[in-house]
Amino acid sequence: MIQLQDITIDERTTPQDLERFRRNLVEALREMQRQPAVFARPIKGIVLEDGIATPVPHGLGRKALVFLTPCRGGSTVGSILELTDGVADSSKYFTLQASGWGATITVDALVL
Repeated sequence: MIQLQDITIDERTTPQDLERFRRNLVEALREMQRQPAVFARPIKGIVLEDGIATPVPHGLGRKALVFLTPCRGGSTVGSILELTDGVADSSKYFTLQASGWGATITVDALVL
């Protein structure tokens, strides 16, 4: 990992100093952009009716990796499945289906 150093720009700063700083900054930003968590998006308040497939738009432009919070609103213990049946375009949506909760539930998601 590139360690950025403090820089003081004053009359003694040379064009070579500025170029070295620019290159280091660009490389540090590129390194950060290679980390998937930089592009994580929270999606709050996803309402899932029991037994109904629900497409959720994610806006990543590629298949999403989905992490869910514990559900809110269930009257029993159930499960949530991510459906990959090809009906929804996975570059735009992920599809969730709640099952066995006995009620409509709400979850939040973090997508990468």
